[in-house]
Amino acid sequence: IPIPNFYYVQALSPRLSFGLGINAPFGMESHYRSNWKGRYQAIASELITINVNPSLAFKLTEKVSLGAGLNIQYLEAKLSNAVDFGTICLQAIGPSACSNRGLSPQSTDGLASLKGDNVGFGFNLGLFFIPKPGTHLGASYRSRIDHEIKGNANFSVPDAALILTRGGQFMDTSAHTKVTLPDQVMLGFSQNIGTRWTLSGDAMWTNWSLVRELRTDFASSQSDSVQPLQWKDAWRLALGLSYMPEQAKWTIRTGFAFDQTPIPNADFRPARIPDNNRYWLTAGFSYRILTNVTLHGAYAHLFIPNPAINSNSSTGDRLNGQYTAQVNIVGLQLDWRF
Repeated sequence: IPIPNFYYVQALSPRLSFGLGINAPFGMESHYRSNWKGRYQAIASELITINVNPSLAFKLTEKVSLGAGLNIQYLEAKLSNAVDFGTICLQAIGPSACSNRGLSPQSTDGLASLKGDNVGFGFNLGLFFIPKPGTHLGASYRSRIDHEIKGNANFSVPDAALILTRGGQFMDTSAHTKVTLPDQVMLGFSQNIGTRWTLSGDAMWTNWSLVRELRTDFASSQSDSVQPLQWKDAWRLALGLSYMPEQAKWTIRTGFAFDQTPIPNADFRPARIPDNNRYWLTAGFSYRILTNVTLHGAYAHLFIPNPAINSNSSTGDRLNGQYTAQVNIVGLQLDWRF
């Protein structure tokens, strides 16, 4: 999945600079086969954010700079899952009536698809401090952004189950859901060690405890779809080391990070996001092609302990099992100074 980034910085005066960042701070995508065991909880899931962040930075002194910016964030969500009309029929009108219509659990599936989008707004603040040459300290805050996602819900209902739509259930309709993307606080440092080595690190706290459930409200008489989450706040701790050889055209980097999952346990691990703690092992380089052009490359492998799942769907079925997971990330970046 490509994740583009773009950044532009322009000095407006010796002490004031304008910046523009365009990136994707949150996102996920997962796809399952349509007949897998957990199809009533998830088939396809996609969350895309595009964040446009104009900002200003002001150099108070030779040691201290402050920054502030506006976040204009577009969010789009697409979700789909199978619907077990056999089980719903048993719950609604009883086994004999369902049997006469050929409806039985896990044998008469339909499909529910949701799609919606929204634009939300937030802000960010930053502080940069150089206590002495070769030592850099930084702190930043990125605000939460509230999204009220409006869109449409579409249902595919087998002919045998059309009786279950008479009360206005499982009809195509508009829908909306509220999502709060959390605020974040980051502290970071870099320290030169001699003339060729640099040690750096950061700690980032994310306020995931804001996310208690994912609730979709339908404009029809369809009952709300509710996914309990009960997420908790999470930390990411990272440490890196850079080396610049004597010719100074290359910089070689490596690092390690611990990235804590917000998911509390298997009971609240959704099939759409079967996440767990992540351990990052990274390597990268920079190469100065020209005096004002530098190419950067990086690779990260994420080790993820096998996450267990023990999750209930809205129709009462339970998905119990274990995932195996790993992530590979490749990054390329070109800096051009003019």
